[in-house]
Amino acid sequence: MLHLAFLIAAASVYGLPHGTPPICLAPPSAQFASTDATQASAAVNDLFTSYLAGPTLSVVQLTARLPSQARLEARQANCSLILFVTAKLGRRKSGGMLGQIAGRAAQEGVVSAGFDAARLGNGVTAAAARVAARAAADIAATTKAHDEMELSYRLELDSGAVLKEAKAKRRAAADGEDLLTPLVEHAAEEIAAVVTNGGR
Repeated sequence: MLHLAFLIAAASVYGLPHGTPPICLAPPSAQFASTDATQASAAVNDLFTSYLAGPTLSVVQLTARLPSQARLEARQANCSLILFVTAKLGRRKSGGMLGQIAGRAAQEGVVSAGFDAARLGNGVTAAAARVAARAAADIAATTKAHDEMELSYRLELDSGAVLKEAKAKRRAAADGEDLLTPLVEHAAEEIAAVVTNGGR
């Protein structure tokens, strides 16, 4: 676990407000039934960005998908912390509607809007927060009872040292249940504790 003193020292190097270093978010690996992987990744990306932004948190979105390249990109963005996320949705029955919804959202700019502002580390805008909520709602709209979502994350230094990693699952009790948002919210709380309080 990263000690609080190290985070404070790192913040002085990067010149961030409130003594916290930025979090570089690598493109999530997401598998949601027949949904296009890029679209699913964008939905998870937006939701994490909406939770990991605020007065004491700063998010920088990366584009490199390979971990080794993501670490290099993070260094170029002056990030000492990198977050890797994986999400999987197990369907009770196969269905193609999720892919259709994600595709429509992408065409309307729902999933991709607001990326540039977040990538600059200026926090999430109100519009981007609405984007995240819409993406989660679209996914929930096609969730069936007994579907199960698994979300795992790994927070590490740009050197590759792991600071925190965890995995959680959530099963739908009814059709239309939002599985993604509570999983992301819980993970974001844990990550924020490490970044702002040294995991205490």
